[in-house]
Amino acid sequence: MRILRAAASVGLAVALLALPISACAKTADAFALLRSAIDAPNHVSFVGQMQSVQFGTSKSVASVFRVEHRAPDLTRHWYLAPQALYGDSIISRGDTAFNIDVKHDRVIVVQDDAIDDQVTLDDNIGLLTANYHAIMGPDGSVAGRPASIVILINNYTGQTGLRVWIDKQTKLVLQKETYATNGSISQQSRFEDIRYVTNLPSAIFVVPKTGYAVVRGADHGLPSNDLAAVVKTAGFQAHGPKYLPDGFLPVTGDVTDIKGVRTLHLLYSDGIRTLSLFQNATGSAVDMSRFKASSTHVRNHEAKFVEDGPTKLLAWQESDLHFALVGELSENELVKIAASVVP
Repeated sequence: MRILRAAASVGLAVALLALPISACAKTADAFALLRSAIDAPNHVSFVGQMQSVQFGTSKSVASVFRVEHRAPDLTRHWYLAPQALYGDSIISRGDTAFNIDVKHDRVIVVQDDAIDDQVTLDDNIGLLTANYHAIMGPDGSVAGRPASIVILINNYTGQTGLRVWIDKQTKLVLQKETYATNGSISQQSRFEDIRYVTNLPSAIFVVPKTGYAVVRGADHGLPSNDLAAVVKTAGFQAHGPKYLPDGFLPVTGDVTDIKGVRTLHLLYSDGIRTLSLFQNATGSAVDMSRFKASSTHVRNHEAKFVEDGPTKLLAWQESDLHFALVGELSENELVKIAASVVP
């Protein structure tokens, strides 16, 4: 991560030089508050109920769940809605998640798949400071708690990327909204109620064993920020993009076995938006049967494009490999990235 941190430091320095001293101070204060918010779950224990909404093109997907968190790294989510998930729960212990499927009497164990309740996917404040400037919004209130509002604006596009409501007392994120490139809200999560506690019983975080089959989830390799090393473990001649949009940098990668298909996943981010490149050499294309896909081209190769709200997916085949790009970018941008993957 040294390269990311160095790039972030240069980007932040340039951004701050362009601002008046008073604006620099306010930006620094806003980012200091974000750092406190990222660190808050390590020190704050709580019980509450949350609602999360993912906005799509044809429909939105909402979920409601109870959450119990014991600092620093024990969390349980218990779903109340939608009906298909009612009674299911997820117990997270550090980087291991136990997905408890009560309808099928099974526990699915997944490594490195903790639910993202905080500011960014990987808590990389460096990428945020390099690509976004922060301003303080007017104070607000969430679940009866006074909150400070921080707004992150993209340095390249001038668009709002993220808005977070941070508890004035505990610094915990109470509400988060991410925005699509057209300015609409792409995802929102917020506490409907919250209560801070000094401790929680260990029994809350015990994974049930009796009557449940233990199932191994997707076999993720150990994520690494050394993408060149990850590519070498793919087992095939893998490729990465030569072109990325302004602000995007490689973050992490891993090799995953999904239903026997060895798949390389490379993740890129600008601190808020993410771009995933998946590829495999076993002739396994992306299943788009659930979506209304349109046809396009990546250079002279046929490709399929799917748009589901802010999330776009582009899939194509080239050099005996199957590729898929997933991100909150335009079709033209994804095609441009895809064209740079294979020389």
